[in-house]
Amino acid sequence: MSVGAEAEKLVTMVNQVARFFESQAHEPGVLGIADHVAAFWTPRMREAIFRHVDEGGVNLRPLALEGLQSLRARPPKAAAAKLEAAGGVSVGTERGSDAG
Repeated sequence: MSVGAEAEKLVTMVNQVARFFESQAHEPGVLGIADHVAAFWTPRMREAIFRHVDEGGVNLRPLALEGLQSLRARPPKAAAAKLEAAGGVSVGTERGSDAG
């Protein structure tokens, strides 16, 4: 299965975020990815990466995939609260404020 150009770019972006969070404990890392994507990615970007996940998630790092699944499973504010309860720090911005 080939990955389209838009999906390829989003996969690269979320994998970069995942590489950062791989240095943390597992649960805060997963939740940190969910928090980051909720805070900085536009709804269109999130829809596109979720569509890619549904199509098999080709080339996603395991932690990136878990973070995306975590975001999909709970609303962004709940994800931020769970991240902070697990010892992580939410990016602390209004969701979508940076990316529109």
